Amino acid sequence: MSNGCASCGVSLLISLLTDNLNFKCLKEIGRMEMKFAKLLAATLLCIVLDIHFVKADEIDSLLVEFDKNPTATVGNRLMNCFAEKQVADSGIVFNSSVPADTLRKTVCFWTGEWYLATGRYDKSADYSLVALPLLQACGDKENERECLSVLAICYMRLANYDEAIKYGQLCNQIDRESGDPDRISASLNIIGSIYVSAKQSQQGLVYMEEALVYAEKTGDPARIARTCGTLSETEFSLGHFDEALKYADRAVALERQQNREPYLNVRLAQKATVLAGMGKNAEAVEIFDTIIPYFRKTGNVQSLAISLNQNGAALLALGQKRQAVDNFREAADWCIKMNNPLNELQARKGLYEALWDINPDSAKIELDKYNDIKNKLYYEGATESLARYTAEYDNEHLSDENQKVKNRNIILAVGIAVAILLLGVIVFFYVRVRRRSRLQQNRLKQISLDFNELKNNYEQLYEKFANIIRVENPDAEDISESDKQFLSKAMTIINDQIDASCVNVDELASKLAMSTSQFRRRLAAVANTTPQAYITSIRMQKARNLLDTDSSLTVLDVALRCGYDDQSSFTRAFKKFFGKSPTEYRGK
Repeated sequence: MSNGCASCGVSLLISLLTDNLNFKCLKEIGRMEMKFAKLLAATLLCIVLDIHFVKADEIDSLLVEFDKNPTATVGNRLMNCFAEKQVADSGIVFNSSVPADTLRKTVCFWTGEWYLATGRYDKSADYSLVALPLLQACGDKENERECLSVLAICYMRLANYDEAIKYGQLCNQIDRESGDPDRISASLNIIGSIYVSAKQSQQGLVYMEEALVYAEKTGDPARIARTCGTLSETEFSLGHFDEALKYADRAVALERQQNREPYLNVRLAQKATVLAGMGKNAEAVEIFDTIIPYFRKTGNVQSLAISLNQNGAALLALGQKRQAVDNFREAADWCIKMNNPLNELQARKGLYEALWDINPDSAKIELDKYNDIKNKLYYEGATESLARYTAEYDNEHLSDENQKVKNRNIILAVGIAVAILLLGVIVFFYVRVRRRSRLQQNRLKQISLDFNELKNNYEQLYEKFANIIRVENPDAEDISESDKQFLSKAMTIINDQIDASCVNVDELASKLAMSTSQFRRRLAAVANTTPQAYITSIRMQKARNLLDTDSSLTVLDVALRCGYDDQSSFTRAFKKFFGKSPTEYRGK
């Protein structure tokens, strides 16, 4: 083993053992197990979506430049990018004398649309919030309405239901003033979806049924199909499976008539979800297996993440746990990229359930992540705000029917009833959470580790490994501090991905802020080795440590944990590196 590899091996063990060996360290170790499918899927998706993200990087760079110096030239370049991606209208051109507010208003408005289309909801909300007051100041009601719609959807995806409802109601107010049934239906659809996402499906159903009434008035099949699709989701969340399937089938039929393939696949995803809820999991999986590749190909990551979650649940119900894990992991990765905690919560729950019989340690890690996300999502402020907007909506409709019925006594009675109901709901969920927490703690005791014993094992391993390095590489400490840092950082990155069958050298170089050629030259100069040889040496050292310290692992288990797809490939590499097979090494 080269001096560079020796120094890097010491750095890894030192960093592992001097970081207090807390619970977070154990979670990082757990992540090293069984990730082949997830990493392979992510690699393939990056290849498929390469052109899309190149354009996204260009837009991000232009926006940084625009934020620092908002000029017409940069604005025109941005609008050309948006037009090419078919997000903005073509033909929007700024001259050098364009007013600053007009320039910023237009660019920020379309940037919000762009980030919404690409699933980056936090950035979409940020730019839309800049555009909104500028649109209101110039009286541009049409684009103000679109901006409010974007904000409602973004905050819904971010699970900030307080803000989502606020902007959804403002959007609906403008739509009702316009009298346009298509727009009224659209904003009611958004509000209904927010309530369903916030687990208030019964209130969401009120909005969705009214949305369908307005959609029918338009006579537009696309609008009706979209509303039926959301109604299907709403009925499904209430457990009304027959109604949900009826709406889903109608939506699918309308999309097929219009030959709208992107939307057809979304409606099929909604139908498959209902079928799974009805226990028809095999039929659901058959549909998901057809539409998931389409979502990957087209870059519809929001529908992709949701479908992966639902397909994982159906596979889990069929007992196909490893395939379920693959789906849930990919869904979780996309949810993190989109900053979509609600769907990530579902993915973490699915991973916990699917991994329990396969790998309890990994299941424990997923359960911790699930609880972390859940604690961030369900907070008292959002519930109170939703109740307030629910009361406002109900009062508006009651006023339309008979203004004289509204009086102080009725309002007071409704307020008291709502307060009592909210108190009951809070108590119910508090008791439920406490009960689940106790059950989870009892279950986790079955797989809890003796941390002191684990720490002692690692200390013994460190002493053994360090002594070996000193014997094989007496000059290891002569390497410069900057080179040690370079090798340590490289090894940390490789270690995070070491269970992949092929670590990406280009990605490794990028994370080290180098080009691939620079990384190769630096590694050759410091460690006198190639990137592939360096990665192989790290895998072999990990394999040797596993063989030395865990006799319960089979050779195949060791191979999988070190990033090899099969035992024979691992055995050849191990024998080439150490001069003996894994079995011979363990028997020495």
